[in-house]
Amino acid sequence: MEDDNGVLWLSTYGEGLYYFQHKRLYNFNTDDGLLGNDIYAFVKDKNGRLWAATDGGISICALRDGKKSVYNLTRAQGLPDDIVRAILPDEKGNCWIGTYDKGFCYFNTQTWKFEYPYTAWTYGVINSFELFEGRELWIGADGQGLFRFDLLTEKLQRLACSDKSLASKVFDLHKDVEGNIWVLNNIDGICSANRQFEFIPGRLDNIQAVLADSRNRLWVGTQGGLFRYLPEGNGAYTPQLTHLSLNVLSLYEDTFQNLWIGTFGNGVYCFQPATGRLRHFTEQDGLTNGSVLSIDGYNERLWLATLGGVTEFTLQGDPLLTTAGPAHRNFNQENGLGTNFIYKVFVDSKGRTWFGADGRGISVLEKGRITNYAKAGDVPLSAVYAITEDKRGHIWFSTAKQGIFEFDGKRFYQLTVKEGIREQAITSLATDKKGNILVVHQSGIDLLDPITRHLIYFDEEVGISNIDPNLNALATDNNGNVWIGAQNQVIRYTTLKEELSIHPRILLYSVSVFLEPVNILLQNEFRYNQNNFIFEFVGLWYTDPKTVKYRYKLEGFNPDWIISGDPRATYSNLPPGQYTFIVSATENEAFDQEPAVSYSFRVKTPLWQRPWFLLSSVLLFGGVLYWLIKQREHRAQREAILNKEKIESQYEALKSQINPHFLFNSFNTLITIIDEDPKMAVAYVEQLSDFYRSILQYREKEVIP
Repeated sequence: MEDDNGVLWLSTYGEGLYYFQHKRLYNFNTDDGLLGNDIYAFVKDKNGRLWAATDGGISICALRDGKKSVYNLTRAQGLPDDIVRAILPDEKGNCWIGTYDKGFCYFNTQTWKFEYPYTAWTYGVINSFELFEGRELWIGADGQGLFRFDLLTEKLQRLACSDKSLASKVFDLHKDVEGNIWVLNNIDGICSANRQFEFIPGRLDNIQAVLADSRNRLWVGTQGGLFRYLPEGNGAYTPQLTHLSLNVLSLYEDTFQNLWIGTFGNGVYCFQPATGRLRHFTEQDGLTNGSVLSIDGYNERLWLATLGGVTEFTLQGDPLLTTAGPAHRNFNQENGLGTNFIYKVFVDSKGRTWFGADGRGISVLEKGRITNYAKAGDVPLSAVYAITEDKRGHIWFSTAKQGIFEFDGKRFYQLTVKEGIREQAITSLATDKKGNILVVHQSGIDLLDPITRHLIYFDEEVGISNIDPNLNALATDNNGNVWIGAQNQVIRYTTLKEELSIHPRILLYSVSVFLEPVNILLQNEFRYNQNNFIFEFVGLWYTDPKTVKYRYKLEGFNPDWIISGDPRATYSNLPPGQYTFIVSATENEAFDQEPAVSYSFRVKTPLWQRPWFLLSSVLLFGGVLYWLIKQREHRAQREAILNKEKIESQYEALKSQINPHFLFNSFNTLITIIDEDPKMAVAYVEQLSDFYRSILQYREKEVIP
């Protein structure tokens, strides 16, 4: 591990510790004060201290100003056994310590003393720990299997992954960020369970009501009567009030720690378990109807929802110690309720009393006045089965067919299948210690974040399948646990202190171009012919990996999202451009607010398509064209000059050919000859004519004989 100063430490079996500093490896062993060279566990606590478990005790090691420092904890300081096999720090910086033969203890770093929460350990060597903060310590034993120590009750419970692994050798334990506990043993290999959900041992038929009282005792009402759960041993349900024929529909505990037992057709009973006192209230005592479907209240007031309306009881002292009955007031259709058939009564943090009715929506009693809501906005409300309140004071209620609604005091907001609500009747709602809302229905249990409206489904992957719960058969205890009555078994939901992941963690772990891997941290530009991409990703959801689906898009190429269960996306022959690949994962088919990862990259444009190249080409072509035009003009000018010179030359030649002096002399000679010798004159003219004929005949030739 790495200490707070960036020094890397290594633990060994036989050579003590090593630490790597200034590019050198140094040994830290018994010569330096270490209690043993065989290190079984090596951890760092919240304050940065390094704890080494050895055969001689615990050595707390450090480097101070470059020098080795060690502080040892042995039997002299209160360690129960010299051989320490496991150490686990908690969030406070204290440590749980598991030994070879003396069980486990707790070292408080504030008091610097050992504490012994459980001294009856007889199960041998402890190999590993895992801790759910403030709840329980899980212990893996060498040959004795798996144990769970409840930090609240300080009771130890033996568990097993399977029937064969009760006495297995547990090598390691691990809790993940989703609330799962993982066990590695020599019988099952790896097994896991979601720590938030636990099936209570024992079976009862047709559970209709559940109550966790102020002492955290569990009471269960069925068609066959009232039962109390006894967790000792393997757990058992003990029948109560067996002399009565009870069909129990609802349970409630008042301020006097009396149980109120609502029945089908036989009114309500007030029962004190400690003394056995019992009192029966029927329609003759003021109940609107003998079938009590739901009970809630605060201080000395109780509201009982029945098939004939609502009855309000005001207790004037403990009803089991007085002869006078509680004052009562009834509400039904005649005095303001939308209907007499009331499924659920719920008292919120502001003292308002809400009623879920059959077919007429939801009603609220506030300051003596009843307000009915038959519509949630424009949506007509059918039967309202369950009601709860989040930490903001918003009221949430479930309906028979329209899903779940949120009411902030002014407006209604509907959650439907679009937001991930499953298309079936929701029988119960409850708010856990963190403010999340449990949504119970036939197929399983969903966990709803009321702020983000994100849903997590829990069903077959945590062992919940077709639980077929009755209406509002759940309760919350003092520790924030929610007890849920299924058809024939009770499920306990534990609110863990740890901040759990509610989304699959999405990883883009591979990008390849033409099947060649790419380092996406270093490379985001590619040539125009490097345009065949494969993206590989994974949504890590350990609770139920098969439910994970993906949504991805290549911005710059895909016009819309692509939804797929395949953790791979392929893009071939991408044109040049700027792209961003985005992918997210979901476990509930609703992608709202799911985290996403992205990778931006660019496929370069070919050289001949780049603007500077095109501009240069245009300029070059223009230059060449201009040069050609200029050359042509130059040639034309030269040709014009040559033609001019040629014409002038021809003109001069012509002038020279018909020289006037020559003609003048010839004609003078002819005149003279005509008078003296006419025949010679004729011959002279013929010769002159032949001469000019020769000029015309040979004027195009350069050389003549």
